[in-house]
Amino acid sequence: MHGVFVEVDNSGEDPDEGIRGLREELAPALRQLPGFGSAIFLTAHERGSGIGVVTFSSREQAAQLAQGFAPGANIRPGVTVLRTELFEVAATA
Repeated sequence: MHGVFVEVDNSGEDPDEGIRGLREELAPALRQLPGFGSAIFLTAHERGSGIGVVTFSSREQAAQLAQGFAPGANIRPGVTVLRTELFEVAATA
């Protein structure tokens, strides 16, 4: 299993709209991707920061998602990708 870590600057986004987008748009879309395992999204709008970790069955599937979240990309109005990294999942609880 492999995971994609994405860090964003969400300081330009309305907090309520951001949470709605994560729950109603991004999460359902991710569930449809081949090999999808899990996703968690954390936000601290008061600091203009958000992170997400999405896991997939294979490295290739995770890498494919990571390509769409390149640093500097504006993934929605007011949200810019700061960092994207690919990891092997060592353990879950």
